[in-house]
Amino acid sequence: MVQNPKQHNKYYITNSTYCLISQPISGKVFTEVLDKHGKTTMSYPPLRVIRQTCSLNGSTFEATTKQAKEFLGHNRHKVPIMVAYNFGDPCVIFPLFSPRSKQNIWVTVNAIINIEEVNESTLVTFVNGSECIFPVHLKSFNQQYVRAVLYYKNLILQRKALL
Repeated sequence: MVQNPKQHNKYYITNSTYCLISQPISGKVFTEVLDKHGKTTMSYPPLRVIRQTCSLNGSTFEATTKQAKEFLGHNRHKVPIMVAYNFGDPCVIFPLFSPRSKQNIWVTVNAIINIEEVNESTLVTFVNGSECIFPVHLKSFNQQYVRAVLYYKNLILQRKALL
């Protein structure tokens, strides 16, 4: 755990982002961002990073959640969301726990190249070969990942239909 993280003011999620991990430090929730450049610590929770990215791209967290629920079903709680289009490629991120939880972890779909079970956790390998162990059962992770991939493919098909 980072004791005195270097704080940054802004971070916007792109397809270079791998995951956002909540880090409680001294009663405050920080975000550890893993991306192709390494690790960055933000001085606020992951949901704020997501809200800022949605806002930058002309949307809101609520609107992106509603869009995902229209495809996946309105009774879904932990839906993947599209936070941006990077050069025509949707950037889809999915939560491992409740989206509003201060302990949540968000993972981007395009960053994953392998998923394995390690004890009762999930080991994820990212496109640059780095690995991260998430405190969630493989079955639960796979369910979230499959929903995210289906949603991502749906967004690609919608975009192709408009071209």
